[in-house]
Amino acid sequence: MIDARTALIVDDEADIRELIEMTLLPLGVSCQPAETLSAARILLKRQTFGLCITDLRLPDGSGLDLVAYIQKQYPNLPVAVITAHGNVEIAVEALKRGASDYFSKPWDNEKLLIEIGRMISKRRLETENRQLKRAL
Repeated sequence: MIDARTALIVDDEADIRELIEMTLLPLGVSCQPAETLSAARILLKRQTFGLCITDLRLPDGSGLDLVAYIQKQYPNLPVAVITAHGNVEIAVEALKRGASDYFSKPWDNEKLLIEIGRMISKRRLETENRQLKRAL
C-alpha cells in the first residue's frame, strides 16, 4: 500500500528540510529527509513515498538527475523541485524530465501547501483507481 502522506525531502541544508517538514505538517504529511542524491536513491529503494520534494543543487549531483531517475524507476511518484538558483529554462527542463511542479526559494507557503495537497490527492486517486481496476 502506498502512503500518500509520506514525503521524501532531498536537500543538503537541514534548515530547509525542517522548514519544508513544518510547512507540510498541517497537511498531515510525514517527511523522510535525505541530504544527497545517493541517499535519496537508497531511501526510494527501501520505502514507498507519496511524493518527493528535491532541491536542484545537491552535493553529489543535480535534482534534475533525481527527477529523471524517479520518472524512470517510479513513474507514478510526483516530484517537486525547489531551488534558489532557478530560472525559466531550468523550470522547463525540470518539467520536461518529469517534475510535477517547480518552486523558487523563498517559496510561498500557501502555494506550496496547495500544490502539495494537489499532488497528494492525485497520487491517492491514481492508487485507488489501480486498486479498483485490479479488483474488477
